[in-house]
Amino acid sequence: MPAPEVLSSPTPEIESSLLGVLLTADTAREGANALLGALSRVLGGSAGALAVRDRDGLTLHVLAEIGAPQSWPMKLTPQVAVSSQPAIDPATGTMVIPLRANGRVVGAVLLGDSTQGAELLLERQFVSLLETVGAVLSALVSRTDEELRRTCGLRSVDAILEGMAHQMANPLTGASAIAQLLEEDLADAGHRAAVGQIRQELTRAFTVLHDLLEFQRDTRAQDGILDLNAVVERIIRFRGYAIREQGIQLDVETTPDFAPVRVDARGLEQAMLIALHFAELQSHGTVNRRIGIRVRDVRPADVAVDVIDSGPGNVPELIADYFDLPFRSEHSAHRSAAERPDLGLADSILRGCGGSLHVSGSKTDGTTLTLVLPRANIHTSVTQQRRTKA
Repeated sequence: MPAPEVLSSPTPEIESSLLGVLLTADTAREGANALLGALSRVLGGSAGALAVRDRDGLTLHVLAEIGAPQSWPMKLTPQVAVSSQPAIDPATGTMVIPLRANGRVVGAVLLGDSTQGAELLLERQFVSLLETVGAVLSALVSRTDEELRRTCGLRSVDAILEGMAHQMANPLTGASAIAQLLEEDLADAGHRAAVGQIRQELTRAFTVLHDLLEFQRDTRAQDGILDLNAVVERIIRFRGYAIREQGIQLDVETTPDFAPVRVDARGLEQAMLIALHFAELQSHGTVNRRIGIRVRDVRPADVAVDVIDSGPGNVPELIADYFDLPFRSEHSAHRSAAERPDLGLADSILRGCGGSLHVSGSKTDGTTLTLVLPRANIHTSVTQQRRTKA
């Protein structure tokens, strides 16, 4: 094995390259590739990878790798995440070196040669480089999370407004047409009836506007518990306009009982909209366009939302595309042109509240996206209040 550069020369040049990533990288994935490229001078050509930890879990997203392709660990063990100590992954034999920043493990350097990894960890200069890599990776992830929060805040408003605008245009157009009948004479009984129709059309328009304003408000419950049925019905009420206008039949089935979940409403709405967007794209091109939404219990302690399309049954990979979101605003036009449903983002949002996203598909039944969420214990707060009073 070639002698690692860090053992025989000072590290300012490498560290400068690592810090320079913050000025040159346009995406988190691009930055990770640059970081690993700088470290490759230390690794001496051995297989390695740089992974970022999921923002709300132990899952590892491999953003860059060098050397011969191989299987890398898919998640951190709880022991490594808590202790921040290197360890050997038992399934792959990979050396997992956690990267720590701001008091938590933000990612890991993965080395295929565990012997080489153990030797490098004895060098103080290499450990210092890892601290820099962790700090830079944390900054890249923070930029990505900022973009993620912005995306969740918008909640695909463009998609919602597409349907809402049509619904507002119809009643206003009807009111305008009826108003033309009043130009001649308002004394006629028929004209008075027309005035009544105008009032009905305007009431419909104001109802749609009220719904739009309500959708923009923060809908998180005070105790953090929401009814999953209500959230789903709320999403369908707005996005359903545009879906049906595309000639897609929309079927909704909810549970007869309260389905309590402890989630951030905005995040859950974003995950639902991503799933619906995917289903819309899959349903195009089929004879019987159809999307089915089903809320159901998943025993013993979960509830789920199934989004079923009538497409060819494609099973997409849940790779988070948000690591490729550009940081700089000048690239936003290119980003929107290539925009597609980011199911990896939906999966990450669900994992953030203890849930997950599952995908299955067949040529006869289409693709099914299942958004699974843990059922909230609605009796806990009541029990605690009773104990406090006692």
